[in-house]
Amino acid sequence: MSLMGEDYVMMRCHIKERVKDFSNLVGKELTKLIETQVTGGPAAGLVNAIGYCILPPGKCLRAFLASSVAQTFGVSIERTLPLCLAIEVLHSYSLVHDDLPSMDNAPTRRGKNSCHIEHGEALALLTGDALLTLTFELLSSMDESCTVKCAIIRVISDACGHRGMVAGQALDMGNLEPSLEAVKQIHKLKTARLFSAACESGAILAEVSTDNQQALASYGETLGCAFQAKDDLCDINEDDSCLNVARILGREKTLEYIDYLLHQSEEYLERIDEDTAVLKELVAFIRNL
Repeated sequence: MSLMGEDYVMMRCHIKERVKDFSNLVGKELTKLIETQVTGGPAAGLVNAIGYCILPPGKCLRAFLASSVAQTFGVSIERTLPLCLAIEVLHSYSLVHDDLPSMDNAPTRRGKNSCHIEHGEALALLTGDALLTLTFELLSSMDESCTVKCAIIRVISDACGHRGMVAGQALDMGNLEPSLEAVKQIHKLKTARLFSAACESGAILAEVSTDNQQALASYGETLGCAFQAKDDLCDINEDDSCLNVARILGREKTLEYIDYLLHQSEEYLERIDEDTAVLKELVAFIRNL
């Protein structure tokens, strides 16, 4: 799908506002979560660090994907929120651990000190652990059937564990030769698996067919790979010790690669009979980040 002219500009503005509004909604719900389910725990320092890491949230793209997929099939936004909060908490866990000195050693996150800079490395490690376990507390507490909850938990756990995000981080830390295939594999595991799981979880929540679940999971995976390639493009002049697809391909070839991935995302949406306008808008949103 090619979008040009005034309609394209309007679509960009529309999706940007929707993502922003959704992020604000998730931020309010996360604040309630802290107040009702986290505050009052026995370790005050840990409680403070949890709040520091999840508030305010970022763009909440992964949670937005889950909600948008479910809403495509008629699920209310309110019903999607427990899943969305769990996904955002899970994403925050991954950022806390990725930023640690023994990992990516990042001093800042979302415009402020990383958790280990603000609260110390030991507490940051425990904060990530707490966020990961809170994720599954939220998923298991959803007001859904056991079948739906178990299916979502299976998808999320597979995406974040030794076959997903953790595996991607392990490869990233493994001093691999900077080859295109190595970077693609890391992108798929470390970033795209959670995009894919968010879409598949939203589809499971809506109880759609297996074919639709698979198409949406593939849509999310290619979208996530494109998102990470865009991020690499922004970091092309940063630390050259990091594996970066843009440094391997160069700027123009990376843009072509991103276009290829986003075109694939659009093709997966063509397999869905329902109106996928918002999901198509997200493709344009990623293209223009």
